[in-house]
Amino acid sequence: MQYLVVPQEGEENLGVEQSAVVRERALHQRKRDTIQSVVIGVLVLMLIAIVLAFIAIIPWGKEIPVIITYNATTEEEETLERPEMSNQARPRPAGPKSSLAKVIASQTPSPVSVPVPDSPIPEGPFGMSDDIGEGFGDGDGDGDGGGGSTFFGGYRKGNRAVFIVDYSGSMETGSRISSLKKELERSILALDSKMQFTVIFFSSSAWHIGTEGPDFVGEGWNGAGKPPLVEWYPATPQVKSAVVGQIKKMPADGGTMWYPPLKMALSMNPSPTHVYLLSDGDPRDGNAVIFDMKEINPNAVPIDTIAFELAGSAAGMLMEIANVNRGRFSMVYKGKLLTGRAAEKYTNSSYDE
Repeated sequence: MQYLVVPQEGEENLGVEQSAVVRERALHQRKRDTIQSVVIGVLVLMLIAIVLAFIAIIPWGKEIPVIITYNATTEEEETLERPEMSNQARPRPAGPKSSLAKVIASQTPSPVSVPVPDSPIPEGPFGMSDDIGEGFGDGDGDGDGGGGSTFFGGYRKGNRAVFIVDYSGSMETGSRISSLKKELERSILALDSKMQFTVIFFSSSAWHIGTEGPDFVGEGWNGAGKPPLVEWYPATPQVKSAVVGQIKKMPADGGTMWYPPLKMALSMNPSPTHVYLLSDGDPRDGNAVIFDMKEINPNAVPIDTIAFELAGSAAGMLMEIANVNRGRFSMVYKGKLLTGRAAEKYTNSSYDE
């Protein structure tokens, strides 16, 4: 037997309300799921973008540096000629530049070698005695027709050399004048025959080989007016022998002035290729010479200076003259030849007598 169930009053309305609630909940769930899906999708896309960006900035390949080359115009390399040494020539001491080739010695292993500063100091006396200058000034020119000269250990390339030497009264102290004459003789006799040279002496005035004596100081030029004409002499054996003979008998007398001899030398025609200036005293016109250097030396001729048994501010002025004239400064002090910082050490005014 079958029974027909008839809903009671109120029950039919209750089912409709429950269905609406269920549908509303389902709709809300779908909206929430949709929002979550969108958010998750956006996050995934952002994560993928970040990963791709990170991958893009990582250098996966090894960078090969670009090498740029420059092909210069081919020029013939200049060959440096060395002066030929005679069979009796003695080796010269190392010049200031050669000190860079030395290294500091050490008893402990070291991965590097440190260059010695530019301050060579001779091992023995330069020679304020009978053997003055042994090993200096020997040798001929450079062999290429250009010539060259040496004076107290310094070498200069060029075919016209002027030796400006101090013959003031202070040079008679000890063996100064005899030592200078021996080194000057050695330097002149070593000149190549293709060279030209001259010697200018100075004290209170300046005179040259052609000046007539016996009062050389009185006949010399004191710096007023136009400088006298100074001749070039060919470095032939006969001329060199005659000049050396006059140097040996030349007396030393008077004070010290640098302007007259420098002006005479640098007014020569043609101009010297290099000049040596040696002095043992404090000149009356030292500061004026430095101040007027461009007027005295308009052709910028290199001037090498030698402080001869001279320390203090006067030696400092000689060093300044060398510095502003593309020259080299050296010193003979207490019987030793000094160059570089070893010589500069004694240019301080604290060494003034």
